[in-house]
Amino acid sequence: MRYGGKCISALCFVSFELLCVSCLVMATPGASALHLHIPCSSTQCRPSFANSIWGASFQLKNPKFFLQRRRNLCGVLRAFDSESYDSMGFNSGIIEGTEETKLTKDDEYPTGDFVYSEYDPLENLLVKFKTLIAFPWERVKKGSVLTMKLRGEISDQLKSRFSSGLSLPQICENFVKAAYDPRISGVYLQIEPLSIGWGKAEEIRRHVLDFKKSGKFIVGYTSVCGLEEYYIGSACDELYAPPSAYFQLFGLTVEASFLGGVLEKIGIEPQVQRIGKYKSAGDRIARKNISNENREMLTVLLDNIFENWVEKVSVDRGKKKEDILAFINDGVYEVERLKEEGWITDIKYDDEVTTMLKERLSIPSSKNLPTVDYRKYSRVRKWTLGMTGYKNQIAILRASGAITRVQGPLPSSSSGIVAEQFIEKIRKAKESKNYKAVVIRIDSPGGDALASDLMWREIKLLAASKPVVASMSDIAASGGYYMAMAAQTVVAESLTLTGSIGVVTGKFSLERLYEKIGFNKEIISRGRYAELTAAEQRPFRPDEAELFAKSAEKAYRSFRDKAAASRSMPVEKMEEVAQGRVWTGNDAASRGLVDAIGGLSRAIAIAKVKANLSPDEEVTLVELSKPSTSLPEILSGVGSLLGVVESASRTWIEITESPSAIQARIERFMPEPLEGSSFANLVAHLALVFSCALLPPPASNSLEHISCRF
Repeated sequence: MRYGGKCISALCFVSFELLCVSCLVMATPGASALHLHIPCSSTQCRPSFANSIWGASFQLKNPKFFLQRRRNLCGVLRAFDSESYDSMGFNSGIIEGTEETKLTKDDEYPTGDFVYSEYDPLENLLVKFKTLIAFPWERVKKGSVLTMKLRGEISDQLKSRFSSGLSLPQICENFVKAAYDPRISGVYLQIEPLSIGWGKAEEIRRHVLDFKKSGKFIVGYTSVCGLEEYYIGSACDELYAPPSAYFQLFGLTVEASFLGGVLEKIGIEPQVQRIGKYKSAGDRIARKNISNENREMLTVLLDNIFENWVEKVSVDRGKKKEDILAFINDGVYEVERLKEEGWITDIKYDDEVTTMLKERLSIPSSKNLPTVDYRKYSRVRKWTLGMTGYKNQIAILRASGAITRVQGPLPSSSSGIVAEQFIEKIRKAKESKNYKAVVIRIDSPGGDALASDLMWREIKLLAASKPVVASMSDIAASGGYYMAMAAQTVVAESLTLTGSIGVVTGKFSLERLYEKIGFNKEIISRGRYAELTAAEQRPFRPDEAELFAKSAEKAYRSFRDKAAASRSMPVEKMEEVAQGRVWTGNDAASRGLVDAIGGLSRAIAIAKVKANLSPDEEVTLVELSKPSTSLPEILSGVGSLLGVVESASRTWIEITESPSAIQARIERFMPEPLEGSSFANLVAHLALVFSCALLPPPASNSLEHISCRF
């Protein structure tokens, strides 16, 4: 699939449990690949909550990370049409037994907006003293420029010092620390092609705008720029590009490819059972073309993303929307014209920008520009800058990636949401009397239905003991939404992908393929439905198909009814917005699936109010999802000498989780160990890989990514 003038990888993780076959169909940026996860040793078929939006990127409204020193976080922002919300008879869904302020309208929620205020003389003196006695790795030369290079995927989890890649929490925290750090004179932000959603892009963009309130400069630089990269860069004070830069501000597209015809020729028949007319997770392998419902859904998502981009950029550049659209439709790529029309500040190479900054800071040309990079500055503690030590604490629980029930054989911080581990953290937060409230930060397309339900139950129990607020990042759909709806208040970005309340499951019938290759399989069984998950050599019998359909329908009704109860909505109303449809945060809010539009800082501000704390009271945020320091995590960050180990680790992780950050999949689950893989599964795997190889490769100018999996 493709979004925009840029290639958006289509990642479809379709869970096919019957027959114990888990199929992951994914096209990564730059290459097509199809993986078949072959089965579990269990005899049970677990339905999956899968979302099949072929990706997207998002954007949102107001928030900020809440780690700064002094900011007034009072304020009110209207996130959606409260009249339509009230007319449906929804309420805030507050659970009895909690002592909190009841908020019934979005415009009563605090915004969590960042308000910068200078340290008073005593605080300033204290911070200077702390920086003098700081650890060696925390020491930064006075007048330094913080340099951060944004590139590729950005995780919503914290990263250890051994981890490679970028961490959104650490990027945001660096902006906040730099705003108050007297040693930092400004920020030099280098923006390269990104593989993130619009939710993360909006969060970074918001922090850029908030940093500017400190009065320090922030200079952007980009050499390869699409809509998402420009969305962030346009928020900087200045934006530079080299004369040979690639700019592709041509718009957005969405593209879907289908394997149905290919699999038919090979002799593989996908028998997909989906509940919800918009649930398109299985379409990639079961259909030959796009369904009307999927086209409708993707069109709305595409319009929302594009309109948001035009609106925000028109404000940044001081241009009319009509002029923005005309510029895009002109297909401008010349850097000179971008400068002439005010899209960039000037044309400069990186070394010229560095020279310019030296002149601005009155540094002799013979000396180097003092800088501190992202990784080193991430090790500067908030304590050093006077940002900790507050009495009241709020716990932050982060849930990112595909949902599985148990940990795989290669533990890693990028292995997704492991239910048994996440439940332990929930119980720890519940038992602790130190935490006044809990914010659950979700960035997940879904996964194992059973695991999602078990976590939903634990979150409900947690919410009965203290305030719980869910904060959605790029995506919280299907199983991700299942988790979020257990919270008392749900906060989403304006372009978070959410909803997808539906179920997809199925199996492959390899009857015709076996005939072609001369393979035969005989099964001796006892029990009418004993072969339900074992007989891939034939399609379902009518009675098996009926049982399978009833099982999927039951799973859907359970999901829908729990969503209705959690959102205090009649089942009939929930049915209208369910049906497997993926919504943006704004659309979800107007339909009662989400309470407020905003980011993590708004979720924290709401949590404070619900915990009977003042909205402008400083609190200590306690991260319960600590970065992993496991051996695979350490090895993955060592470098090229251990490339083989890293490659092997990533290969397994791709099987159990999906890579790109933005988008929706909600479909299934975790594969069991491959040791017990049958010959049938191996044959299906090889056939599917062959099918994928027949697909045309995606465009080489891939800049945005969209994933659809589960």
